[in-house]
Amino acid sequence: MRIIRSIVALSLWLVAAGASAGQQNAPPREPDQNPGPLSLPGVGDVDLGFRGTIFGENSDQALYQRYRDLRTGPFGENFRWSTSDDHVAWDVLATHIGYRDQQYAANYDNFGKLKASFEWNQIPLFFSQVTRTPYTTISPGVLSLDGLPRQVQSGAATSAIYNTAATAFDLQLKRSIADFRLVYSATDHLDLSGYFKNMVKSGQQPWAGTFGFSDAVELPVPLDTRTTDVGVAAEWSGTRADVRIGYDGSFFRNNISTLIWDNPLRSTDSPSAGPAQGRMALWPNNNLNTGSISALVKLPATSQATAYVSLGRLSQDDALIPFTINSRLAAPPLDRPTADASARITATSFTFNSQPVAHLWLNARFRSYDFDNRTPVFHVTNTVAYDTTPQAYAPGGTSPYSFTRKLLNLDASWTPTTFSAFRAGYARETVDETFRTFDSTTNNALMLSADATHVQWLTLRGQYEYDHRVGTGVDEQSLDDIGEQTSLRQFDISNRTAHLFSAIVIANPVSALSINGTGFVGRDTRPDTGFGLLSYDTNGVSVGFDYVPGSAVSLGASYQYERYTSLQKSRQANPGPQFNDPTRDWTTTGADHAHTVTASADFLKLWPKTDIRLAYDFVHADSSYLYGLTANTTLPPVSQLPLVWNTRNRVTVDASYTLTAHLKAGLMYWFEKFTDDDFAFNPATLNTVAQPSFLSLQYTYFPYTANTIWGRVTYLW
Repeated sequence: MRIIRSIVALSLWLVAAGASAGQQNAPPREPDQNPGPLSLPGVGDVDLGFRGTIFGENSDQALYQRYRDLRTGPFGENFRWSTSDDHVAWDVLATHIGYRDQQYAANYDNFGKLKASFEWNQIPLFFSQVTRTPYTTISPGVLSLDGLPRQVQSGAATSAIYNTAATAFDLQLKRSIADFRLVYSATDHLDLSGYFKNMVKSGQQPWAGTFGFSDAVELPVPLDTRTTDVGVAAEWSGTRADVRIGYDGSFFRNNISTLIWDNPLRSTDSPSAGPAQGRMALWPNNNLNTGSISALVKLPATSQATAYVSLGRLSQDDALIPFTINSRLAAPPLDRPTADASARITATSFTFNSQPVAHLWLNARFRSYDFDNRTPVFHVTNTVAYDTTPQAYAPGGTSPYSFTRKLLNLDASWTPTTFSAFRAGYARETVDETFRTFDSTTNNALMLSADATHVQWLTLRGQYEYDHRVGTGVDEQSLDDIGEQTSLRQFDISNRTAHLFSAIVIANPVSALSINGTGFVGRDTRPDTGFGLLSYDTNGVSVGFDYVPGSAVSLGASYQYERYTSLQKSRQANPGPQFNDPTRDWTTTGADHAHTVTASADFLKLWPKTDIRLAYDFVHADSSYLYGLTANTTLPPVSQLPLVWNTRNRVTVDASYTLTAHLKAGLMYWFEKFTDDDFAFNPATLNTVAQPSFLSLQYTYFPYTANTIWGRVTYLW
């Protein structure tokens, strides 16, 4: 109520001030000439008013809001204020005041001496307002079913009891970010800088736990984390060179390190039937400390070179949880009580830019990133699967993953005439990795483009990209050791050849009209892959126009179509004779289509003192998954999945009317309608918490129709 009273009081005050200013015929945004009864320093504006959101029946309010807070109520937002003189400048911003997505920022600049900035930003994430769960939180990270598993285990009730016991709750989280930065000019050539950034994440998000394929649960995992980033640097600038030395640190803390939840089918531990509870480790505390040095040197012939080197250490030493929570099993001993994980990170970047002759530019860049995992091997002789089955662990311990990535970029640009440009680029990336199928991969890429604007009303651009990746040191035994097909290739390291062609056409037949079109075609093939992603194709086209007959009217519209298809191959087989049986192969052909239409119209002062902006957006996307079998298949017939699709229509209207030199009245309207059908998140499918083989949160996607209206008064000074 205090916020509401303050906004109402300030609104009346500003309206009175604006009316008086209008009577005195004050020129806009020049308060020093005739400020009226409310004298405010500097220049600024603020919106005050009331916002209302009306939803259609059974609308998904969380999906409509997602990363914004559109609750009904009074608001004060878009507050902007700035002032400056020959020595100092200030500016302040505040928006969505008092709501979950509020943001505040302030900047101070004492010219040539001190710069400081501060930002406070809250970002909500609304998952669902209708999720349900039978779990209750008895302490942070401990979720209970309140004795219901005892009834299920004894046979007094079935798992359907959990649907009756489930209660509805809002599933949401929020990030709160504070960011402070400072630059102090100690001398004309030396700047000292520092920053402090703190992000707190709180709330809940969807999570999953399992006691086996027939006993899984969805959980609202609690979030209570903090990430703190700090840094300091000294930078010296001269006429021909710059040097910077800096330190950066990032520290993550999680106040809920372990999640424990009740088994819905059991209330007592059993060495064969399973435990009464499940347990898993959540995100561990970790630290990253990095020191860096960089330099820039200006060279003859319009050239310059830069260099950057950083050395960092990543560490994590959280306590380890036992192999099992099942009290009826003897947990294998831990090799050590804490993670004792660490890695050294070395990153470099070197660039050279030059214009040796007129119309020719040359650029070269080399980057490297070395992740040297120093974590000692964690020896494991025995483990426990699903908290029920003690078994030997064949690898005998962990495999510390390390990699080194090196990337070279070379490109040249030639502009023989004012109206044309030609560019060629080459990139080579090498990645050396441990404990992957390939010891190393090499990626060679070529890019060619041409631009032509020689015709006065026509602009053309064409670009071709070629990408070829090859892996060496293949270790198929590593796949066999983990029970995978030896011809499986992970998509990020598999041998591949890719081609992509794109073009842009812009025509200006008259000065007020611009017509544009784009298109792209891409082909990605992986001929050496037996199982996994075999191919990935992309296609797209768009057309649009902008028409600006004068300063008062602006019209525009566009249409875009995109299509992405993929082919993957797998084998349905258990260990034994099935494992090498090609008649058990199957494929998945994926196809994604998207249609996007946008249109806008602005009428600025077409009518006296009136601005009107209109916009329309339409998006329709669908995805299909088509399963295929070999001609001589021994697998049962396939049941194809239904098409997944969604459609969104959005209309926005923003109108404002200038009442006085300092006062505007405005009205904004949003209409948005979303419809979809997704078999994985369909309310008709997830119509109960107690599914046949798992407990669901009933986190679904369902349609919404929303109307949001703002009535606002803008005061300017």
